[in-house]
Amino acid sequence: MTFKHKLSCRLALLRNVVLLGAVCFIAACDLQQLLGLLARVASPRDSSGNALVARVVTWASTAPAVATVSGGLVTGVAAGPATITATSEGQSGVAAVTVMTVTAAPVAYVTVSPAAAGVSVGQTVQLVATPKDASGNTLTGRVVTWGSNAPAVATVNSNGLVTGVAAGAAAITATSEGQSGSAAISVTAAVTAPAKVTDLAVTGVTTNGLTLAFTEVTDGAGQPAKYDFRYAVGAIAFGSATNVAQGTCVRPVNGTSIGAPRSCTILGLTAATSYQVQLVSYRGTLDVDAVFGPLSNVASGTTAASTAPVATVTVSPASASVAVGAVQQFTATLRDASGNVLTGRAVAWSSSSPTIAGVSGTGLVSGLVAGPATLTATSEGQSGTATITVTLLPPPSGGVIFESEWASGEPSDGGRWTHYWEFNNGTGINLLSVLPGFGPGGRNALKVIQRGPNLAGSVQKDGLPNLSTDYYVRFYMRNDDISSTRDHGVTPDIYRYQNLTYIAKSGAASGWQYVMSMFGVTWIYPLSYMGPALELAHGVWYRFEYFVDYVDATHVQVHPRVYDAAGTLILSDADFRQSDYGMASWNGRSDWTLDQLYATGFAYAVVPDALTSFAVGNNGQAGSFDTGLAWYFAGVQVRTDRWPGP
Repeated sequence: MTFKHKLSCRLALLRNVVLLGAVCFIAACDLQQLLGLLARVASPRDSSGNALVARVVTWASTAPAVATVSGGLVTGVAAGPATITATSEGQSGVAAVTVMTVTAAPVAYVTVSPAAAGVSVGQTVQLVATPKDASGNTLTGRVVTWGSNAPAVATVNSNGLVTGVAAGAAAITATSEGQSGSAAISVTAAVTAPAKVTDLAVTGVTTNGLTLAFTEVTDGAGQPAKYDFRYAVGAIAFGSATNVAQGTCVRPVNGTSIGAPRSCTILGLTAATSYQVQLVSYRGTLDVDAVFGPLSNVASGTTAASTAPVATVTVSPASASVAVGAVQQFTATLRDASGNVLTGRAVAWSSSSPTIAGVSGTGLVSGLVAGPATLTATSEGQSGTATITVTLLPPPSGGVIFESEWASGEPSDGGRWTHYWEFNNGTGINLLSVLPGFGPGGRNALKVIQRGPNLAGSVQKDGLPNLSTDYYVRFYMRNDDISSTRDHGVTPDIYRYQNLTYIAKSGAASGWQYVMSMFGVTWIYPLSYMGPALELAHGVWYRFEYFVDYVDATHVQVHPRVYDAAGTLILSDADFRQSDYGMASWNGRSDWTLDQLYATGFAYAVVPDALTSFAVGNNGQAGSFDTGLAWYFAGVQVRTDRWPGP
């Protein structure tokens, strides 16, 4: 058989259907046959059948727009017939090729993996869609579209990436050629701290209770929070406040619905008393695994005053002993017939022996001379009593670090005072002088004249051994000046008076008043000036005493006491009010007094060295009037062991 005949025969084997755009496949031959055929086609032989090597075979197609050929490899281009020719050394063979279009298998169904998944809000999960034919074969290159039946809960992008939007359930669907598959998505809320209640308010009061209202918040895990309420008389500090024991605010207060209005009650409170209330939201179990949110805002309310009459009055302590010159506080508790405590009622105090033990309108007893006395507190015709014994103190064993009676008859008291200043601008006018026997009990007195803002005079003692140490001050003072400015009459140091001014006085024709000031380190309005509302009388001697209590090395609580000429205590911590009383607010209150302020632990910052001096006189206050009138001092004493007394 000639080579041309053999080649034609072999090409004849290629007369088969060719898939569009694919390599020709041989029908009725297995793969091994095809490989053998191609090997023979690529290896020409002579007339005896011997293989001829290194012979060139060229291939051609009569219709390259239908089928192309390269190295014997036929590729279908478009549907239709074509003839493939192979030529070597002038000998040729041909094969007829028909190219047909074959339709791909359609999508029968779509699977989505995973079929179910959970995701938190803000997090993502990847889904995969697989199109398959009717026989279950995976189909590739098919277009898949994605969708969510609840985009407010979960969204999906064109690649099947699902994002959690809000807590809930959603179905994610993948569609290809009209066939769909889906996956179930469960979105859970992101876990955070419980939310803060910001609208806690007192909406009602009774004589023994408060009604509270607020809006419920989330517990941070998608559920309503629980609540822990606490309250306090006056200003609240949540950590040390009282847990609710009566009413519907007793913990735990379980939530009902996020955003719902809620109310509850605190019972068992005292009538006519101001309270502050605060709550904290939480989830879990208190004292076990509770997770807390921020503290709420503070709500304030005052219980209603009881209208029941006073049935009993109890004075406490029932008995006490106090030294001459010292004081003892007594309290009266009023109750109705049912034993409920009554507040806001007037109480009158009296002493059976006022020359032995004087008592103020607030129940503060002053020991005057040794002996016994009975105290009586009366309210609405009902009375209670207590006994007081006034004792003599043993002679002091020391403690006095400075005193001056101006026994020398001149302002420096024979050099007792470190400094004696007369700032008279060369006028020759002396503001300070000593009046023998003019003071209380026949004491000598230092006279200080008011001559307006351009003249000043003072005496000052420096180097007192009381650095950051508690100490007590006593002096007697009488004021006849009517200038309305606040003259700095008594200070520790006239140049550093900001740390502490014992007396900053102002006068009028009817009388005079004064304030203490403390702002050497920090100005705090309205607490840096504290003074009594009581107007003192001109022409009368008063005894002023102060206890400067260092709560630490640089903070003090200054406790004033003022006694009248008879030795009765008329002013103490409870009488010294903030500036702009009832109007200016600090920490939620506008009615601060020293006793209430100190009860919170508050103390004034000072420069301790400035308090190791003591001065009296006239600072030539700006704006003062040249009245020519005077004020007077007598019996100055500074000590470290106790209240000085008369």
